Amino acid sequence: MAYAILRTAKLKSFGEIGGSLAHTFRERETHNADPALKLANEHWGAETGAGALAAIRAALPARYRSDAVLCIEYFVGHSPEWRGDDTAYFRGALQWLRDRHGAENVISVHVHRDEKTPHLVAYVVPRDGDKLNAKKWLGGKKTLSEMQTDFWQRVGREHGLERGIEGSVARHQTIKEYYTAISRATEVERDVNFPKERQVLEKGVLTTTLETDAAFASRVAESVVEQLKPAAQKGVEAAHLARREREQAREVGRLKKALDKAHKRLNAFERVFDGLNSDQARELFHSLRRAADRMKETAREVVGWFKGLAPSRSGGELQITLEERGTGRTMTFLSTRAAKALETAGVRAGDLVKVSSAGAEILERRQRRDLER
Repeated sequence: MAYAILRTAKLKSFGEIGGSLAHTFRERETHNADPALKLANEHWGAETGAGALAAIRAALPARYRSDAVLCIEYFVGHSPEWRGDDTAYFRGALQWLRDRHGAENVISVHVHRDEKTPHLVAYVVPRDGDKLNAKKWLGGKKTLSEMQTDFWQRVGREHGLERGIEGSVARHQTIKEYYTAISRATEVERDVNFPKERQVLEKGVLTTTLETDAAFASRVAESVVEQLKPAAQKGVEAAHLARREREQAREVGRLKKALDKAHKRLNAFERVFDGLNSDQARELFHSLRRAADRMKETAREVVGWFKGLAPSRSGGELQITLEERGTGRTMTFLSTRAAKALETAGVRAGDLVKVSSAGAEILERRQRRDLER
C-alpha cells in the first residue's frame, strides 16, 4: 500500500533557511544524492540558494516578532514502491500550496530526482495579511491532522495514494530505538563466536609477526556485527510490529467511541419519528434535510472572485455571485448582510472576497488576480 507523504519544518532564522537551501540547491555535498542525476532536478522559482533567500526576505512583512517563523519548509513525497505519474502529483501539490497560502507566498519549489525516491521541497512565507502567523497553518494536532486529510483528498487520492491512519502516533524510528532493538536482540543471541587471538602474519625461527591491535579489533568487530545482523533485524521488525499493533488498538478504541456516540444520536433521532406514519416520517425527514442544507450553506465560508450582485428570485435576500477560488466554479451566496458589507467596502468585479453568513470582506484588489492565477 502506497502513501502520500507530507511533512513540514519551521525555519526561524536566516541561518536555518540558508542551510536548508544549500542542501536543496546541492550547493554543498549531499551524500544521499547521485551527482549524475542532478540535471533531472526541477526548480520552480529561484535558480540559486542566494536567489531564493533574497526572494524570501523580500516577501516578509516590514515588521515581525524576533521569534517568528520566517519560512515553512514543505516536503511532499510518496512511498518508494509507488509507480504513478509523479510529475502530475507534484504539480497538484504545488497548486495545493498556492491555494493554501496564496501564490505570492510560495516562494521557491524544487523537485529532487537525484535521490532514491523523488520528492518536492517548497519554501513558503507564512503571511497572514500584514503579519507572520505560522500557527494558523501548523498550530496543534487538530490543524496538522486536517492539513494531512485535505492534502490527501485534493492531491494524493486521485493518484491512488492512501492517507496514513488518522490520529496515528507513528513516527520515524530514532537512533536510540534502533540500538535498543539491537540490544534486545543481542540478549537472545548469546552464542556469538568471534576471533580470540591475533593472526600470525609471519613466523620466523626466532621471531613471530602478529597482526596489529587495530587490525585484530577491526576483525573482531566485523565478525560480531555480521553474526548479529539477523538478530538485530528481528528486533527492529518486532519493535515496528508492536508499535503498529498499539496504533491499531488506539484506532479501534477511537472508532468504538465514535460508534457509541453515533448510536446515542440515532436513538435521539428515532424518538423524533416515534408515532408517525411512513408519509409523515418521510416528509419530516425531507424537511430536516432541507433545513440542514440551508444551515450548512449559510455557515459556509466562500473565497473567490466577485462577479456580480443581484436580488434573489425570492426577493427576500441579495444574491452574491463568485468564482470560487481553487476550483473555478461559479457560486451563488444568499446573504443580505454580506452583500451590504461588500457594497460598503466598494467591491468591484474581479476583486478577491471572502463571504460568510457573518459578513464579507475584500481580500485583494483585481490587480492581484493575475499573480494568483
